[in-house]
Amino acid sequence: MPKLKTYSVSTVLPEGSMAFTPIGDHEFVLDQPVTAGGTDKGPTPIDAFLSTISSCLGTISRIVAKQKGITLKKIEFNVSGEVDLDILLGRSEEGRAGFQSIKIEANLESPDLDDDGKMVFLQEVDRRCPVSETVLNGSSLDITLLEPIASS
Repeated sequence: MPKLKTYSVSTVLPEGSMAFTPIGDHEFVLDQPVTAGGTDKGPTPIDAFLSTISSCLGTISRIVAKQKGITLKKIEFNVSGEVDLDILLGRSEEGRAGFQSIKIEANLESPDLDDDGKMVFLQEVDRRCPVSETVLNGSSLDITLLEPIASS
């Protein structure tokens, strides 16, 4: 039987495009650039999304390396993808708003792995990374409307 852990966040946007998400002792702030009507006080949600992929792959790389006794001198992930701005900005309803594809370039330096070994290692990391696995296989989204809190 799987051991599941529920993660949850709550984000508020008091005004404008700045989104505040308290997470533990941290506050995650996302925004839009000034040219898009934001204040540029944080990365965009799209940039943050891509960084979650690279960050998850990196941290899972450390876990896998430690478990397998592999020395990793350097880990770097470059993640990129294209979205259709016409969909995002409401200028078109044809196509998808999401990434058409996502490209991940990995740079691993390890005295213990040749290029084939690095690819096997990265496949294991990708299989175990909840973020990249979600992107690859999808997860359902269930959006519901909360009842407003009555004011006194």
